[in-house]
Amino acid sequence: MITEAEVGAARKWLAKRGVEAEEPTTLLALRLGARGGARPPAYWAWFVVLAAALLLGDFVLVLLPVLLGVARADRFTGSWVFPMCVSFVLLGWLPVRRADRRAAVSLGGRRLDVPRPSWRESMNGWYRASVVITFGGGAVVAVALCVATSRWLWALTWLVLLALSAIVVAVVLNAVLRRPVIAEDDTSLRIDAVLRAEDPFVVMPALFALPVLIDPVLSGWSFTPWLVGYVVLAFATLFIGRYVQYRHRKLPAGDYGTSVVAR
Repeated sequence: MITEAEVGAARKWLAKRGVEAEEPTTLLALRLGARGGARPPAYWAWFVVLAAALLLGDFVLVLLPVLLGVARADRFTGSWVFPMCVSFVLLGWLPVRRADRRAAVSLGGRRLDVPRPSWRESMNGWYRASVVITFGGGAVVAVALCVATSRWLWALTWLVLLALSAIVVAVVLNAVLRRPVIAEDDTSLRIDAVLRAEDPFVVMPALFALPVLIDPVLSGWSFTPWLVGYVVLAFATLFIGRYVQYRHRKLPAGDYGTSVVAR
């Protein structure tokens, strides 16, 4: 069963792409509604659980260095930002995953049996570059700081938090890129391809680069410009990737539902 909120959100999603559909098809309403902002009643339960986990994670990350006797200069002050970024990713991804599961169930035997495209076709190069720079580049910089500076404990903390965040991002991206095709005709197949390319942007990898700036900027460390350059590069590639993905948004003609003219 679809809700009015899902239908309205799907209608707006299509309108932004040049399609006027008063009543989107059930499949599109389910899938596009979640991408357009419609949220299930259980969303607030997820929000409460994630908020509680966020507070607990932040408390542990702030308190643990104190309990371990880590000197203030060696504490990674931005550690509390990582749970916030993870919560942001999950709150965007969980409603989308739920909607796709409902859509797949609603299709039943009408679902097209076609292979999913490769991840290279679905994820544009600029976005991939942002992921690699944020996590791969960040790891290289962290190791370099461990070896070449006296801030090895600070850098090691950053490396561990970055690795844990990379696992979360990898799980979400794997679920997005490896999900089966959910379509019943050529139009929904085209929409499936669009969503497969756009859904990775639910994960904003460059956000996980931001916490590294808090200590160096506040303390004026000598290697601060290198870290600023790392963060700028992560965000630049992400924004270019988003621009490339969304610059041609207009959808071709197809059976998206009951059009305004038809009604």
